[in-house]
Amino acid sequence: MKKLRVVASLFFICLTANSYLRAKIAIGSQRSFPDPPTDLTRVYYLSPERQLRPLPFEAGSLSLNVFAPAVADKVMRVQLTGAKSETVLAGDNLKFYVFVGEKMDPPPHQLVRLAGTKSRRELKISVIKGRKGYAPFAADTIRLEHRVLERLRVSAGPGRFIFVNYMQLTPINPLTAGEYAIIGDSLADMATFRVK
Repeated sequence: MKKLRVVASLFFICLTANSYLRAKIAIGSQRSFPDPPTDLTRVYYLSPERQLRPLPFEAGSLSLNVFAPAVADKVMRVQLTGAKSETVLAGDNLKFYVFVGEKMDPPPHQLVRLAGTKSRRELKISVIKGRKGYAPFAADTIRLEHRVLERLRVSAGPGRFIFVNYMQLTPINPLTAGEYAIIGDSLADMATFRVK
């Protein structure tokens, strides 16, 4: 009987150790994303060396305040100076990383294709009378897969904390050559890049 208890105990220890190792391997394989960077205001891309790099922000020029209710329905063009973005990325297997307030649903980030001329890039948007904000046209919008990677507790002052979601944005299809931007609520900080 004592021998049977020893064998049962050894079997339980081996089973527990095996379960622990499988759980540890599963957690390691799930953690296939980079650690969150410290600047929560930027939009990042994953470089070929698997490092997070921030996309440059460019200010879109627009003769309208998108944070005030529109006085009429309008179609307008947001303009960016320069024919090309300085950041060049490969179009396949792109992943972007952003931070979003916990209650933002859907997330405000959108990936759009920019039209270009010899001296500038632009994005066509619409505004609706009486409403704040803007919307890019569906033909210029690239569908994204949104994945929450981690929920972070962030200090918002002495004794105050907020929760922020660290998210991965992945284009559903590989991007073709051209100029792109990741946009949010404001057009003053468009995260731009080019695909060759």
